[in-house]
Order: sequence, then C-alpha cells, then structure tokens
Amino acid sequence: MRKAYVLKPDKPNLLSPEAYLPGGGVPNFKAVAGFVLAVLLELSMLILLASTYTETMGLASNQYLCDLPGAGGLFCIIDEDMTVSHLLAYLLAVFSISVPIMIWSAVLDEDIHEDPRSWLASPMNRVKAGVAGLVYAAVVALEATNLYTLIAQQSAPGPWAKPQDASPMMDFLAQNQGLGIFVALLIVLVNAVLALLTVRATRSLTKKD
Repeated sequence: MRKAYVLKPDKPNLLSPEAYLPGGGVPNFKAVAGFVLAVLLELSMLILLASTYTETMGLASNQYLCDLPGAGGLFCIIDEDMTVSHLLAYLLAVFSISVPIMIWSAVLDEDIHEDPRSWLASPMNRVKAGVAGLVYAAVVALEATNLYTLIAQQSAPGPWAKPQDASPMMDFLAQNQGLGIFVALLIVLVNAVLALLTVRATRSLTKKD
C-alpha cells in the first residue's frame, strides 16, 4: 500500500520587501542629515519672511486675535498679544516658501527639466506653466517689496515710526538703495534655491533603489 505524501505549505516569508533593499530598508544617514538640514534652513527662511512681513505690513495690527469670538480662546492660549497682522504675516510667509517647493516638486516629478519643450507642447501644460509663473511672480514681488521696504524705512521719512535700534548694516543699505534692491532679490533667489534643496532632500530620503 502506497504512502500518501502531503505537501507541506511553504513557510511564510517573514522579511519585508524593504529588507532586501540596500541597507535593509533603513534610510541612508546622508539622506537623513540632508533632509534635516534642508528643513532647518526652510524654517529659518520662514522666520525671516514672517518677521519681515510683520514689520512692514501693519494691517489690522490693533485687532487682537484673542478678542475674536469662537476661536479667540485658542489664540489666547498660543499668544495673547497676537494680532491679525501677525497671523497674516505668518500665512504669507508659509505661502512664500510653499510655492517654490510645490513648483520644484512638479518639475522633478514630471521630469520637465529633461525636455521642457516637449512638455510645453501640451496646451494644458502651457496653462499650468502660465498659472505657476503668475503665482511665483506674485511671491517674488511680495518678498522683494517687503524686504526692500524693511531696508527703506530706516531712513525714509514715510509713514513709519523711527526705528529704535537701527543696525549699521541696515543704515548702509538704506543709504545705498540699489544695493538694498540687490539684497532683497538675493534673498528671493536664496528662497528658490532652498526650495530646490528641500525637494531633492525629500526625494532622496523617500527614494528606494
């Protein structure tokens, strides 16, 4: 009488697919360090722009968010002296650093930089490029105008109050208006470069080869 052989099921693979990747699926230390550095630089740019917008805007600066009905109690917990001007400045700062990041992400995700002419051959892509260009132009104008205004109010007898602690560098830039415009545009360029570095660092961190 023949013996019946029972096929044993294969043992389940206890290793995740990431375990077979180089480094066992663990992100590269260099990629993590680059991502952390890029995030810190973006936060620094966010603080710089928010501070600049707060100094130069002054829109509804007498309206405290703590006095607003409904959500006013939440703002009281965060900061009792926070005004509508502060909130608007932070929103504009987030907008200023988010737009370049989103544009660079779209460029790298769709490989536009490799063949921009063929990408622009599509009418819809031309519409996307036009809208993105207008939005980014608004960001550039916003950053340059506010940074230059911060420099100009050091000496201009305009509607601003006399600064209490003017720095020598700001006084120098105020006396050299052309150089002040150059510094404002330079910070705009730095913001664009930081956005590119942040996008590339994020892609390197999440990329699985």
